[in-house]
Amino acid sequence: MLEADMSCNRENVIWKRRDGTWGRGFFDFYQTGEDHEWDVEYDYSAFNWASVGHPTQEAANAAWTGANPSGSTTYEEPSEETDRFDSLAEKFLADKKALLRSR
Repeated sequence: MLEADMSCNRENVIWKRRDGTWGRGFFDFYQTGEDHEWDVEYDYSAFNWASVGHPTQEAANAAWTGANPSGSTTYEEPSEETDRFDSLAEKFLADKKALLRSR
């Protein structure tokens, strides 16, 4: 990860969940060229970082302490799309938990 005071454009979303809490997720990506910031392709079927269960949109935004991603897309009402984000976040968090257990 880059330092928090730096900026690095990364696709991410903040969404309101059906239980009224908020989540934030960054889409996975791979580098396609020399520029680590702009020569990337995103995998919109997976998160490489996620956090859920925040009481407010602001708290979900503040959960990310890495480099400034140069904005995010916000979904203020639960929908089928935000359900998909919940599934991506659940998978990311389960995989992270399994990895930590294996160490």
